[in-house]
Amino acid sequence: MQQDLTVDEYIFSLIQKNEISEQKELQHLLKEQNCNVPQATLSRRLKKLNIAKVAGIYRAIGYNRTSLPLIMNVKVSDFGMIVLHTNPGDANSLGYYFDQKYVNMKKISEKDDLNILGTIAGDDTLMLILKNLDSTKKVIEEIKKDFPYVGDI
Repeated sequence: MQQDLTVDEYIFSLIQKNEISEQKELQHLLKEQNCNVPQATLSRRLKKLNIAKVAGIYRAIGYNRTSLPLIMNVKVSDFGMIVLHTNPGDANSLGYYFDQKYVNMKKISEKDDLNILGTIAGDDTLMLILKNLDSTKKVIEEIKKDFPYVGDI
């Protein structure tokens, strides 16, 4: 198992990227990541993470409100925007997080500037508006640090 992802982050990542209808399927996918989780432990983890079957497929139906909203999907444009999809109702909270951490931060040095001009949030979609295309890679790296379960962008 890679050191930078926890079992919970693997579980979130896998249920976001796959339509999993049985815990055995999830166990198999975790095992492919060198993460062996007994069925009883997996069942407890799913309950703690508020992951349940919705229309026969495992989905995140909630999370601990003391943590950041989940990013369900990321899309990168060719013209300086990154779009993040969340659970319904979570985009504003996620936008506030990005505004506070990256947009409104006090710049100690130029290297601390992620070049995010601002955010626009809907119900389940957040758009990060970047200063230029050159900042895209750096912003994506920061997203991966803060939300390691997101995976490849």
